[in-house]
Amino acid sequence: MKKLLAFLIIIMVFAAASAAVFTVSAADNPKANPSGAYIKYTVDVKKPEGETLAYNWIIFKRLEYVFEDGDMVEYDVMFNVEDRGWGHIDGAITGCDATPVFRDMPGVTDQNGVPLNTSHDLSDYAYGVWYHRVIDITDNPAHIGVNWVNFQIGCYPISDELEYQCITFYDNIVITNNGEVKLVIFRDEADWPETRISNISNSHCKATLEMAVFTQEELDAFKAVEEAKEAEAAARAASRAEADASREASREASREQAKIDESVEASIKQSEEEAAALAEAENNSGSKNGGGANLILILCIAGGGVVLVLVVVAVVVTGKKKKSAGEPDGKENGDIE
Repeated sequence: MKKLLAFLIIIMVFAAASAAVFTVSAADNPKANPSGAYIKYTVDVKKPEGETLAYNWIIFKRLEYVFEDGDMVEYDVMFNVEDRGWGHIDGAITGCDATPVFRDMPGVTDQNGVPLNTSHDLSDYAYGVWYHRVIDITDNPAHIGVNWVNFQIGCYPISDELEYQCITFYDNIVITNNGEVKLVIFRDEADWPETRISNISNSHCKATLEMAVFTQEELDAFKAVEEAKEAEAAARAASRAEADASREASREASREQAKIDESVEASIKQSEEEAAALAEAENNSGSKNGGGANLILILCIAGGGVVLVLVVVAVVVTGKKKKSAGEPDGKENGDIE
């Protein structure tokens, strides 16, 4: 029984790990994998002088697909013009109070934060290289139950160029949910619609949709371009990392120099304070010593005066004593006055 329970636990863990590996989320960035047949969307733009906008939408096929919680729209795309407004998908929807069209479903972006609207710029990702786009439709719960009526391919080029051509390639257009493919819109030749493709909206554009099949040379060329772009991105990332490290080293050196300068300044200030204190102490000491010397001088002068007086007194007293002893009075000696 214990062995059976352990076996079941291992099976459950393996199943969970497998689901984690094969689940695609909008936070992931899986690589495009074009192969077999693809959709080629060719648009010739010809605008009058001063016009910046053009647009085109073509209905590729009807869908009638109701979105469920966890649904994602995925597709591979690449185009040959470095402008905004290329590489998007669209379609009519029902059941969404905010909008009747796929491109304006609120709060929906791809894994790199690019919104659905056809005017947004995918050139950073899909210009000259295949890009696998993942759109989490029900990231906004309001879209659960919305019906995607038809699938459209469109463009809304915003460019100063008045006359040019853009070719956009699409492949592997599917709706998935937790790794399970719920609906294939286009993946290979069998998915090309039998009904007529309708050009429904157009301004300053002449557009066509056609199906083509990749040659091995084309796929190899795409792979080489992708590898070159990845190498370039890696080189840029390494250069940025080196520049960041250099800037951080410079900032650290500046911080260390600031600490040294602060320490030197503090030492200088302390030395100045100590010198001032010592000078003040010496001044105070000089004043006290000078006062003492003056006092001693005064005392000496005063003392000298006293000694002089005492000497004078002593001389007078001595003289009197001598007179009294050596010169007797005349009367006492019988002298006649």
